[in-house]
Amino acid sequence: MPSLQSFARLVAVVLCLSFSAGLHADDVQDINQLFRKGDLNTALTRANQFLAKNPKDAQVRFLKGLILADLGKSADAIQVFTGITEDYPELPEPYNNLAVLYAAEGKYEAAKNALEMAIRTHPSYATAHENLGDLYARMASQAYDKALQIDNSNKTAQTKLALIKDIVSGKPQARSAAAPQTARPAPVTTKPALATVAAKPATAAENKPAPAPAAKPANLVEVAQSWAKAWSNKDVDGYLAHYSPDFMPASMSYTRWAEERRERILDAKRIKVTLRNIQVKRISPERAEVSFKQTYQSDRFNSTSSKTLELVLADGKWLIVRESGR
Repeated sequence: MPSLQSFARLVAVVLCLSFSAGLHADDVQDINQLFRKGDLNTALTRANQFLAKNPKDAQVRFLKGLILADLGKSADAIQVFTGITEDYPELPEPYNNLAVLYAAEGKYEAAKNALEMAIRTHPSYATAHENLGDLYARMASQAYDKALQIDNSNKTAQTKLALIKDIVSGKPQARSAAAPQTARPAPVTTKPALATVAAKPATAAENKPAPAPAAKPANLVEVAQSWAKAWSNKDVDGYLAHYSPDFMPASMSYTRWAEERRERILDAKRIKVTLRNIQVKRISPERAEVSFKQTYQSDRFNSTSSKTLELVLADGKWLIVRESGR
């Protein structure tokens, strides 16, 4: 059975569908720091306490999966990542991590299916492509080994098997503090040679450019519709302009988050986002929540989910400081 380090990249990155602000951001950062320090049991306890009150939070669920994987509780980690793929099927990172865990158990067909799902949701997701190549190499190694068991004089199979083993073993799997490819938490997004990498948690103000001024819709329903329209039109600048400078993707800089969103939106040939049953809840004169049923359609993926946007009023404009979905 191959180890995670010799076969797969377990990704630890921040999920785009669930961002934490205020006290939630502090909770997530605390759990992430405990994970990075290797205090896994305490980190797991804190994650479970948080999820007891916020069961749909994708960020902490993803972190919990990473913690369980590091604790060697693969079955529990697989259950967590599977749940995330069911609630957020458009995210490629949970599929990637499932593939890594399946591969570590020798379940190569399940690993292949998971990686193909990751690539289907995000065709330019390089980590999944690389992991799929490593997986095919491992499967080829098994096939050549089987051929040699049947005919140990097969020189061609011997040569090919040696080449495959050189390829697989020739990839150093050092941990990195800034590359989103292995199983250390990065601040968390979501997402093993398949190896694990963790991205360094960014501070609230790290590389966070002020967004371009957003149009000033007449009310909160129009704010949500304007946001969906920009997304549908693949107007990335207009889409990002709906986010507040205080929108802080936990464990990831604003710049990195914005780059990922830009890439995913522009990679799609077509996008249509439709909002239904829009409901507005005013929390205070300068803070509100907008909840709705969202239908997302593209050339690669279709989904329907419930989503909530938390907005603040700043300089006469309503801007998103947090979004969550299920």
